[in-house]
Amino acid sequence: MTRFLPILLLLSSTTLLPQSLKETADDHFNHAKYELALKDYQKYLKHNSKDSSAWYNLGMSAMNLKDYSHAIEYLKKAQENHFPPSFTSYNIAKAYVLNNNEEMAIKTLQSGADNGTVAYKRISTDGAFDKIKNQEGFKKALEKIRLNAYPCLQDEKRRHFDFWIGEWDVYARGQKVGENSITLADGGCVIHESYTTAGNYSGQSMNYYDPIDEKWHQHWVGAAGDTYNYIETDKDDGMLQFESKFMNIQGKISISRMTFTHNDDGTVRQLMESSNDYGKTWQVAFDGLYKPKAQ
Repeated sequence: MTRFLPILLLLSSTTLLPQSLKETADDHFNHAKYELALKDYQKYLKHNSKDSSAWYNLGMSAMNLKDYSHAIEYLKKAQENHFPPSFTSYNIAKAYVLNNNEEMAIKTLQSGADNGTVAYKRISTDGAFDKIKNQEGFKKALEKIRLNAYPCLQDEKRRHFDFWIGEWDVYARGQKVGENSITLADGGCVIHESYTTAGNYSGQSMNYYDPIDEKWHQHWVGAAGDTYNYIETDKDDGMLQFESKFMNIQGKISISRMTFTHNDDGTVRQLMESSNDYGKTWQVAFDGLYKPKAQ
């Protein structure tokens, strides 16, 4: 049996060779040794032509070496082997731009947008696209990619409460009592509230639509230690109503009802009511009017 040992060792070494090459290529790539990485990835891919990550890194090696034609070729191979399109479409388009083929850059972005590319931040902040950023084709593709990245922005159910978004002065009984900054957050999936007064009190809330129960929710925390977990009880065009249980100063459970109404003049009314008898009767706790802050 000893005379067969060298052959077995050779076969074992040959079997391990491709993976060893991949590890070496990855190490070169991660240390920005792109010429060495390119050579090792090319050798490795002769044995593993379906490895999309190797094709991608090969393409990026060529990109960093400013060999844009080969970068496009290799990145398309990565794409064919199902590497995430947000990376491939973005970098193929970038390579086309850097290779002075603006038409193909825009077509690549349009195709990527249609296939679910979500690389909005990368594309919108990459200076390589400055030369085409004012072209209509680029603008349309980028907008589609933005909506791919942030699907809440085009979900009508999540846009119901947008009438509250803005920078507001808050009045009660004709007197200014505070200021409220209502902003979109997390790709339009959250409406964030930051309320301040001239005194010690302030608070914040997170407002969102839950597709599971198909209702709006508001989680409020105030500087006085007050917390409310509101859930939608009614809504209509320009109106949204919530209710939440809370502990009153007597230590008993009460109900808070909060109704927002968008007025024709652009103001918003926030009516807060409370009930100590489980909703049989209601008392006004706060009747506020939001006026847009002067620009």
